[in-house]
Amino acid sequence: MAIDLQGWMFWLPSSLFFACSVISACLYAQHRARANSLSERLCRNRLALKRARAQLRSRIERQKLTLRASNDVIFYWNANSGLVRWSANGGRFFTAPPRPCNAWRLLQRCVDKRDRERVQHELKLFMAGGEAVWENEFTLKGRGKARVPVRVRGILVRDASGKPLKMVGALTDMTDAQTANDAARALARAARLATIGEITAGITHEVNQPLGAILNNAETGLFLLQRRRPSIAMLRTILEDIRNDDLRASQVVRRTRALLQTREMIRESVSLNKVLAEAVDLLWMQARRRGIALTLSQGSLPSISGDAVHLQQVMINLIGNALDATEVDITGAKRVEVLSQYVDGCIRVSVRDTGCGIAPEHLEDIFESFHSGKAEGLGLGLSIARAIVKAHGGHIFAENNQHGPGATVSFELPVLVDASTAPFPPSTLLVRQAAD
Repeated sequence: MAIDLQGWMFWLPSSLFFACSVISACLYAQHRARANSLSERLCRNRLALKRARAQLRSRIERQKLTLRASNDVIFYWNANSGLVRWSANGGRFFTAPPRPCNAWRLLQRCVDKRDRERVQHELKLFMAGGEAVWENEFTLKGRGKARVPVRVRGILVRDASGKPLKMVGALTDMTDAQTANDAARALARAARLATIGEITAGITHEVNQPLGAILNNAETGLFLLQRRRPSIAMLRTILEDIRNDDLRASQVVRRTRALLQTREMIRESVSLNKVLAEAVDLLWMQARRRGIALTLSQGSLPSISGDAVHLQQVMINLIGNALDATEVDITGAKRVEVLSQYVDGCIRVSVRDTGCGIAPEHLEDIFESFHSGKAEGLGLGLSIARAIVKAHGGHIFAENNQHGPGATVSFELPVLVDASTAPFPPSTLLVRQAAD
């Protein structure tokens, strides 16, 4: 069969050109679709990036406003380089310029010399240990001669081996808190002074009794010495009586002085029955002068871990309030009872009176600060008592007597075996809790 070469030669290039055109059109269509898709994705990414930048700027502005409105100074410490940075409001704390500087040099320059060695030592111990939160209080040297009390709280980040990497934390200005603590302490001392003023008659009676006995014994001893052969046994007995009476008078003075002093709470083994007896002795004469029978009923109690002076202050406040409430009662026998007993692993002390009682709506409010039922009362006695009882791990409550008039205020304390496991908070915190 003959092949038409001339027709074949014409048809073949045309077919190839058509095929290439089709392939090119397909590739162009695919490229265009891909380009359109990439363009759309790029537009979406650009819009998302704009939104992210706008949100980031908004967050930065909020953080700046928050830092400007806050008294706290935020700091960042790189433990590897030793450089520390702080927020812009740190100028009132640090005399150093607001640029990264060595943390240890900053402590040396800005921390008051009375706290400097202690803070550096405690920070080094913290860095060498395994804890994650560092808290401390110290004084910074502000601008000029200003001294700024601050509290620091930092979160330390460590690597897997426990090596410190960085710390982020905040410095809080404690000037206002310190002023409030001083004011609360002054109010608490005023309350103690008012209490001492009220029990002056009892203190005078307690001191006069041993002094009078000392005088009588001394006169008797002088009379015996006038004899040719004085009895040595009688003189020894007289001298022992003089010594005991002197110790009794000095103990009264010591207890009164301890009540007047502002000191930290000290945990030690305490006989609560002895504390109750001393408080009743101090207020016995005041109760007698008011015509009120003050009695003490003591159960068998184990020793507790606590502060005897502060617990005695609690009892003086409770008994004093009971005497005030009973004095206005003219319906029957005026009586205030102090009871102690061991109940369910706790020591319960109750002060029961036959006074006017407490309005039901005020049973909880009487322990709040500046709440007083007396016209001239400071309203701090029961709030301080609650703070002291709470510091001993106990609780205090009040209730009206079910049988008869009056009310009963009681508190319960746990019997702590290991005193080292429950340290007392600072006294500034106690008076702050009482005044808040």
